[in-house]
Amino acid sequence: MLYIFLVPFIGLVIAFLINAIFPRAQFRGYDVLPFFFIAACNLITTYINQPSFLPYGFLIYFILVIIVSLSDAIKNKNISLSKILRKLWNYLAACTCLWYVGLVILMFV
Repeated sequence: MLYIFLVPFIGLVIAFLINAIFPRAQFRGYDVLPFFFIAACNLITTYINQPSFLPYGFLIYFILVIIVSLSDAIKNKNISLSKILRKLWNYLAACTCLWYVGLVILMFV
């Protein structure tokens, strides 16, 4: 159970260190958070003996990827792959944080 809270905390510390060491880099510290939050979410589902949410979460994320890509393709005639990937990675970071918070709430309820 300790790892459920320790893994995201380590991710947050690493994100803070990345921001402190590379303040003007194109990547930000929160770019590493999905790796830690996905692992923590998997630990939570294993701990509470519930089916894993990851396939369903990534299915919803894949649908979001298609919607964002199509909207950018319609809005901009030229699709900038780097901008789309950056936007999708930011969505993934936000989704994994929300999945983690939701699973922690469900674990204590």
